[in-house]
Amino acid sequence: MAEENRERFPAKMTIPLLAIALVASLAWGFSQFQARRNWEIRAENQYNRSFSELSTHVGEIETKLAEIMVCNSRPNLVKGFSDLWRQTYLSQEDLGQLPLPSVELGRTKEFLAKVGAFSFDAVSRLNQDTTAVTASTGKSVQYLSEEEWTTVNTLHRQARYLADQLVDLQESMLESGERWIGVDRLSRAALSADVSDRLDTNKITKSFMMMEDGFKRLPEPEMDSNLLNFQPVPKGITGQDISQEQGRELASSFINKEEPGYEVTYNEKINGDYPLYLYNLKKKKENGKAADSGRIALTIKGGHPAWLLKERPAAEQKLSLAAAKEAARKYLERRNYTGMKPVGAEEYRNVAVVALCSTNQETIIYPEMIKVQVALDDGEVMGVETMSYLTFHNPERKIARPSLSEAEAKKRLNQHFKVEEINQAVILNDKHEEVLTYECVGRIAQDRYRVYLNAETGEEERIQRVNEEGFEDK
Repeated sequence: MAEENRERFPAKMTIPLLAIALVASLAWGFSQFQARRNWEIRAENQYNRSFSELSTHVGEIETKLAEIMVCNSRPNLVKGFSDLWRQTYLSQEDLGQLPLPSVELGRTKEFLAKVGAFSFDAVSRLNQDTTAVTASTGKSVQYLSEEEWTTVNTLHRQARYLADQLVDLQESMLESGERWIGVDRLSRAALSADVSDRLDTNKITKSFMMMEDGFKRLPEPEMDSNLLNFQPVPKGITGQDISQEQGRELASSFINKEEPGYEVTYNEKINGDYPLYLYNLKKKKENGKAADSGRIALTIKGGHPAWLLKERPAAEQKLSLAAAKEAARKYLERRNYTGMKPVGAEEYRNVAVVALCSTNQETIIYPEMIKVQVALDDGEVMGVETMSYLTFHNPERKIARPSLSEAEAKKRLNQHFKVEEINQAVILNDKHEEVLTYECVGRIAQDRYRVYLNAETGEEERIQRVNEEGFEDK
């Protein structure tokens, strides 16, 4: 009897325990589903906002170009071109927020770059040419040359085409219920596979591809601006060309420095301004679980890591952004990127994107920026992007003594701006020239800003509204 009871006892206990385990697993699964669902809703709303703003700003570009074609007043032309440059900048920012890395948008981006460059040059010329012009001679007074007007006309035709295409796509998405989150999934899939055939079937990506193709049938403006030809000589890409095997060894050393186990295999050569070797990463997991994977690219010249991306979802957040900043700094320091200072961080799907810049005698060198992705579940570095650093890194850079003192610079600020800190910083101006500035961080009301004042002239070079972690608040 006792033996019979002992045999029944486990059975009596097993069923309730299994039931509890089932309920717990269902609850966990539902919570994960809800979390993902909430993220997708937030992401979809963000993408919709960016696309809506892109359409609005491109529409403003078309309107401003149309008005400039009629305008013949120096003050109004200066205002018009200034507004045009601003709308172009906003359009570029909006386009960059959309999940379209797998779609070739070279012509669209080139159009926006041309409008921005032409507008900037036009404002500069009009501001410098302050000679009063009268019609007393009986001659027609024209503030735009015939060549400039023709350029405006050609750009306007392109702007009207782009604005119409974006409006049509907006209407199509509303009618069909097409969602951006599907494009986001495609973009992430493109990191590990060829999805070109699927891009043709997605209505959103197909529309952008057709829009891009349509630019080929439009006339191109004659552009003399040197801004369009800007191509910095990469000072940080040094050394001799390396072989595929040398690159594989360097990649293995970089990725396996703290946590060995990644197998590195050659994938392909990537041609471009800075040719790269691309390598696949694979790390086997214990207990028969799926292997971790990723990719790393190195410059053929010198074998410098250009970017790294590991592919795994980050679990529930356990680390703060402050801890992520420190993890990113130490990661780079162990790889001989010394003197890097975290200047901003933001969270995305339980992964922190940390921006770090090199320093020279406490002066922040913003062009020398590296972005590091840190998983907020365990602090693992998931990604690194160094191309800006490689392009502008200059070990020979000398920081000049500023003509203005901090106290003199503060007097140039808006009286309502409450300064919290001032740093010296090197930034790139609109002509892609390095400029020594005072970086003035402070607030007006609840909003936080960075104001960059030229350390020689005291003039404002740039103003950014930033979040509490230092990332630009767009």
